Amino acid sequence: MKKRDLITIADLSNEEVEEIFRLADAMMALDRSSPQGKICSGRIMATLFYEPSTRTRLSFEAAMQRLGGSVISCPDMRSSSAAKGESLADTAKVVSSYADVLVVRHHWEGAVQVAAENADVPVINAGDGSHEHPTQALCDLYTLKKEKGQLKGLTVVLCGDLKHGRTVQSLIYALASFGAHVVTLAAKGMELPQYIIEKLETEYHYSLTPVASDDLQAVVTETDAIYLTPNQPHQLAFFTQPDGEIQNQLKRMVAGIKFDAFYVTRKQKERLTEASSVSDGDYPKIGESFLKEKRFRDTLVMHPLPRVDELSQEVDKDRRGVYFKQAAYGLPIRMALLKFLFDALETGKSPTVQKRLLLYESPEPILQCSNPNCVTRTEIRSTRPRYEVLFTGPGGGLILGCSYCDHQLKVQYIGHTKSKRYCPYDITLAETVREWLRRDELVVFGSIKQAEELRYEPYRSGPQRSIMDGQEIQEAIQQMSQQILKETEDPERLLILGIRTKGALLAGRMAELIEDQLGRKIEVGEIEVFGAEDHIQRLAPSDSEPSSLNIKDRPVILVDDVIHTGRTVKSALSIIFKSGRPRSVRLAVLVDRGHRELPIKPNYVGKHIPSSEKERVRVKLREAEQNERDKVVIYSIVSPETSHQPSPPEADQPPAEAITRKADR
Repeated sequence: MKKRDLITIADLSNEEVEEIFRLADAMMALDRSSPQGKICSGRIMATLFYEPSTRTRLSFEAAMQRLGGSVISCPDMRSSSAAKGESLADTAKVVSSYADVLVVRHHWEGAVQVAAENADVPVINAGDGSHEHPTQALCDLYTLKKEKGQLKGLTVVLCGDLKHGRTVQSLIYALASFGAHVVTLAAKGMELPQYIIEKLETEYHYSLTPVASDDLQAVVTETDAIYLTPNQPHQLAFFTQPDGEIQNQLKRMVAGIKFDAFYVTRKQKERLTEASSVSDGDYPKIGESFLKEKRFRDTLVMHPLPRVDELSQEVDKDRRGVYFKQAAYGLPIRMALLKFLFDALETGKSPTVQKRLLLYESPEPILQCSNPNCVTRTEIRSTRPRYEVLFTGPGGGLILGCSYCDHQLKVQYIGHTKSKRYCPYDITLAETVREWLRRDELVVFGSIKQAEELRYEPYRSGPQRSIMDGQEIQEAIQQMSQQILKETEDPERLLILGIRTKGALLAGRMAELIEDQLGRKIEVGEIEVFGAEDHIQRLAPSDSEPSSLNIKDRPVILVDDVIHTGRTVKSALSIIFKSGRPRSVRLAVLVDRGHRELPIKPNYVGKHIPSSEKERVRVKLREAEQNERDKVVIYSIVSPETSHQPSPPEADQPPAEAITRKADR
């Protein structure tokens, strides 16, 4: 008998979710003395909770007992063998020999998957770090369905800590799967992670639009929000200038939004690694002002609980406050889920969701998930780090998504295990990488040092040709800076943001030139598009300056070194819009290669350099390149399949260490 686990909400198809809802309806009317009330007779549930829980643990245990089963529980794993150093994998193996189903909550992301990989019985995720909480999502969807009659087409506003809240992450995928509209209203610094937005766009075909609405001031004074809609690939997400027609479209869109539910979450203080920049006064709250708004007279107020002070007790007495009913639905939903999983075990029915993922597992023990709270970073001996391979990253980059926690990392270097050669990854190598992956001959490196320590040698690239020298680069920066200053209506509030790393260096140079003209300091920041965390921070802040930047209602100049497909800029725009609603965003690039996949047009260009897909354009700046002068070079990629000899450095070609040093920083 093949078991079914529930680790993420994506483990269930929409049809299976609806089946669980029908079972939950039946459970609410269940006669406990009937045969259906004994369907778990003789079965045992084990609950293993490494984090505190009230509703989830008690509702699971009550669900099992209501179905005639029994429960063995370890509500505080600090008093278990885990305190002696026992691994999660060993615990799951042992306890699964005592029980017929395991319910696990853990503070590490991906931990429940480790339990499922080592247990012989079904495993249910009761929450793993900031990753997912699929059974809470089932309760949330069930509440919406019962109260609103359907899920498709609803508009749900997610409020509060969207970065650390696992209930939000499961719910947003579930809402997208059913075709609901989502508005995210995050506390500052607690925005929805970029990898989730990328997943919504690629897997669920959702598009993102920044909106600002006075209606939301009843919840939070800062009313910038992100509107995520299905199957509407409009260009509003790509605007880079204060276009009047686009602003009117946005206003009309916001005016037409009917808010069906507000899903409020508390600040996840237990997951904050440093002091939060969000004061309690700035955190989204639902209270008396919300209740008085006519716009929200039919809007549900939901909360996964426990609440702190983001939800006033005034809402308890209002018919729109359904969070206690939402918590009560946890019992029939979890009863239904237990029946669903045990029925699947007995019938051997295969999941209707068939995951066809292209997975990479490193042949060398060198690749590490970028998420410091991923289970693979702590349960090293018990996990097999595997990564979903995505060829749709910014700039056509190669992205690896951790199969345990979903966090992403951008591949900089690839190697061939048979020839023991390595090279920087380039979009032109996508088919080669697919073939190496199929033959289990691909290895990914985080740095040149890693490759060389494993005795890999570099592939060669074609000869380099200089297309811009230092003087041309300086003249291009001066020309763009003058044009920016001329076209900026409010230079006092100008903010220049550069995409790390070269874009940020160029942004700093532009700011210096504009400062000389204005006679005052210009704020400069950098955007990390792909890293451990996507964020915007001040460039080289002084001790007296905060690292964060205020974007709201400011003219923003986004700077990058080279634009090619437009994907990097698109990701940077998404991060900007999550952080605040700017007055405008204009794009400045040193080099425009053409070949755009997305409708993004730079406002300021240093030089247009049409190039083929098999060529690379590389900007070298003195701040980043040791012993190098400013210049832009173009060179071709020699296919690793036909090149097995590293070439000696040419007169104008530094060794591979210098050519690819960018990813080491």
